[in-house]
Amino acid sequence: MPKVTLRPTILADLPHVIGEPLPYRIRAITALIDDRIIGMGGIAFPPDGPAIAFVQLVPPSRDGAVPCDRECSGRGIPEAKRYPVAFHRAGLIAMEMIRTSGVAQVVATADAGSEAAVRWLKRLGFVLAGGQRVAGKLVFVWNRDSGVGSQASG
Repeated sequence: MPKVTLRPTILADLPHVIGEPLPYRIRAITALIDDRIIGMGGIAFPPDGPAIAFVQLVPPSRDGAVPCDRECSGRGIPEAKRYPVAFHRAGLIAMEMIRTSGVAQVVATADAGSEAAVRWLKRLGFVLAGGQRVAGKLVFVWNRDSGVGSQASG
């Protein structure tokens, strides 16, 4: 299996995963296989709200789609999902960026039906935000002052 490299995101990485101009500042990590970008994640800083933790994976291409196992019934999946250890390592790096950024609160969402995403956010130190609703998503929060998220496990 190829090796995934993680490095700080640079401006030239953005068109590979985001098809539009950024609405606000980010600090992120890019995941690559060889010189090919497979995803990025980090923290976004909207001017009028809490910071947002995000992950953006390069979607599978029609011609070079990574084949799925039995879980996705033959549709292509983002290649980054084939590397869960590197994915988690990137999450731990992002949590360190969050802790050193000085922000008081960070929000994140997970697809309501994705048990793996929910487990991962909890493992990174996020807690389910009661009463918050986003269509089809669960909202999670990390608060600096609560002590939650200060000891994400590896």
